[in-house]
Amino acid sequence: MGSTLPSQRELATAFSVSRDTVQRALRELGEDGWIRSRQGSGSRVIKAPQVASAADDASRMRTVELGWFVERAFTQPDVRLDVYCFTSESLDAHLRVRAERILAGGASVPERIRLRMLLPARETSLPIPRNRADPADTRVVERLWGISERCLSSLTDTLHMLRANGPVRDLDFTVKRVPLVPMFKSYLLNEREAFQAMYNLAERRIPLGDTEEVEAIDILSVGATGTYFDKGDGVHDAQAEWVDKQQAWFESLWEHLAE
Repeated sequence: MGSTLPSQRELATAFSVSRDTVQRALRELGEDGWIRSRQGSGSRVIKAPQVASAADDASRMRTVELGWFVERAFTQPDVRLDVYCFTSESLDAHLRVRAERILAGGASVPERIRLRMLLPARETSLPIPRNRADPADTRVVERLWGISERCLSSLTDTLHMLRANGPVRDLDFTVKRVPLVPMFKSYLLNEREAFQAMYNLAERRIPLGDTEEVEAIDILSVGATGTYFDKGDGVHDAQAEWVDKQQAWFESLWEHLAE
């Protein structure tokens, strides 16, 4: 906390992405409270990742931020992460923060990463985002599909950058599509831990092009908190059973419905 991030040009070069992608990631991290950006002064980290205390470790179910869960996942030597979500926007933003620390030599990096992601199929009819004045306006949905594809590309670049510049020896990143509209995000780590957060709907203005904006109903995702579950060690109870059922549910979608 308190460190200054490299310039946008340096970040774009380090991750082999456009300045627009870097600016979007910094904007999302600022909205989430991780960094503060000032014109002419760059971006400074203002919030450190949550570190679980002994009391937290004893609590196997609690409310946490997604950033905390991603940080926890990518400190482990073997990461097997299964994700079901609307877009990869939040994971992309949080993993970029982690990757910047890893590449700067300030954080450990996994040796093996297996990431499976389920996203809505492109032909799925999305009820949101929706133009309030004109529900038949498809431009807001097309804008979302564009954001989804850019974030997925950015996430892919980040993972490949970690493999190219760190001790990641084994990387397996697979994306499948399902004809479903997620109303919650689900993250399953190493078949033992889980994070789940509901998508809340809210009114907000969505830009369409350089000058036009519309009032829309959209989902709020980046910065959301959710519920963390841990199976624990050798304890088979309702919480452990819930994690097992969530894993079985993901496997069923992956095997029988996803393409």
